[in-house]
Amino acid sequence: MIDKSTISFLCDLAKNNKREWYHVHKGEYKSALENFAELVSALLFRLSEFDPDILGTEPKECMFRIYRDIRFSKDKTPYKPWFSARLAPGGKNYSGPGYYVRVAFDGSRLATGIYRPEREKLDSIRKGISAWPNQFEEAVNGGAFNKYYRELIGEKLKRPPAGFSKEDPAIEWIKHKSFVGWHHVPKRLITSSKFVDHAMDAYRAGQQLMDFLKKCFV
Repeated sequence: MIDKSTISFLCDLAKNNKREWYHVHKGEYKSALENFAELVSALLFRLSEFDPDILGTEPKECMFRIYRDIRFSKDKTPYKPWFSARLAPGGKNYSGPGYYVRVAFDGSRLATGIYRPEREKLDSIRKGISAWPNQFEEAVNGGAFNKYYRELIGEKLKRPPAGFSKEDPAIEWIKHKSFVGWHHVPKRLITSSKFVDHAMDAYRAGQQLMDFLKKCFV
């Protein structure tokens, strides 16, 4: 699904991350971007088979720009040496849980869940975990989830958030600021015809987490 030429472009971009080089090779960029859009389209189609909320979402709504925001960053390189997309109802700006894909020359990544939700949603998730700790534990410690994601990524509070007791049995989960499983795809699969199937297996493995997060917002 992902052409070797797309990976070659991203590798060259990482080595020559300058505007002058990018503009000379903009034709290669457009071809690589189109190739990535085809992957996103395939992922959306397959996701809709078990997550109907995805139906009607267009690839262009999901794909992030390759341009980096360097205003507050020590790294002043202007471009991301990867393509990425957030697969969620209506696209990347959806504030609820979703799926993520990144394709880079040094490996691809998949993710399921919600990253740094806004305060009200974060509070709802934490209350859900406190109310249904066994369901949450099963969602993130089940065999399928652990096979692909192993653990939740992101920052945790050092102390219980306001309104939650340190005696809560689920307090270590409640301290999380994000609820995302992060999966590194083997390099050999990036340009393989099996990539989409592998992604679907990973996304399905995170479905209990997705269902739990959605329930917290009802």
